[in-house]
Amino acid sequence: MNPSPRPPTRRQPPTGPATPGDIVFALGIAALGLVLAGVLLAAGGGPSSLVRLVWGDPASPGSVATAAMHSPIALASLTPAAPSGATGIPGPDETPRTAPSSSPPLPSPSPSGPFTMNLYRAGVFVHQADKDACVAAAAQNMLNVIRLVEDGRAPDTSAKTQRALYNRIVKLTTTEDSHNGSTGPGGWAALLTKKGYPYEVRTYRTRNGAMRAAATALRATRRPVGILAWGGVHSWVLTGFTASADPATTGTFTVTTARILDPWYPWVSTRWPRSEKPNAPRDTADLAANVKPWKLASGPYPGRDGTYLLVVPLEH
Repeated sequence: MNPSPRPPTRRQPPTGPATPGDIVFALGIAALGLVLAGVLLAAGGGPSSLVRLVWGDPASPGSVATAAMHSPIALASLTPAAPSGATGIPGPDETPRTAPSSSPPLPSPSPSGPFTMNLYRAGVFVHQADKDACVAAAAQNMLNVIRLVEDGRAPDTSAKTQRALYNRIVKLTTTEDSHNGSTGPGGWAALLTKKGYPYEVRTYRTRNGAMRAAATALRATRRPVGILAWGGVHSWVLTGFTASADPATTGTFTVTTARILDPWYPWVSTRWPRSEKPNAPRDTADLAANVKPWKLASGPYPGRDGTYLLVVPLEH
């Protein structure tokens, strides 16, 4: 197939040589302009008067000047040119101009990324002296952490101190706190409060909610948190954690790892998962296996049964 022929190239329209009449006409127009300019200048007028005479008054809606000034070419020529080097980005002394908006500003996004803190120090851990002393041992561990971190005091891991703490907690424990006359979380919190470190017992409907609350309290006070583990029959101490975000800046986060002091260590339970060494990281699966809802054989405990209990430090 033969290609179609190319269209002819368009050129400027043909022009012929100027005739003597054209030359005479052009000279006449030029002479008339000079005469008018001379008359206006002699009368005290200026170039603007000449413009109004030829083009008309620019303020008049129908004048030639008005139409010319509103043409795209004229408007482009009247727009000030940007200074050399201008980019359109406001400089340090300029205020950015934004279109007005009726909608409120969007909130800042919640800080994201892992957040970790840990109050644990070597030498603070103490093992419980006997099978009934977990609350007293947990309180002793907490006092060791607080006093070392805040005051630089050497930890007290003696069994004599633990027995004294146990006797004191028993006296501070009510029958509603422990039906069998032993130590309870209320007595645990009361002991720490009397030592000068205010604590209280709080209950939570879910494990995740309890762990978020524990991390938030530890972050705000920089003091350890008591956790009732194994359905309420055992006591843990939370000294640190890793979360998906900083609890100080958002309530939307998940505790992925907990750092625990377990007074039962190095003993082994015949019913519950193995106790880990001090400061061992506990992941979510390990927390689910050990942190169970409150349910004691000496129950019922109205307001506690089926919930997750913490001994929480108060802000100071």
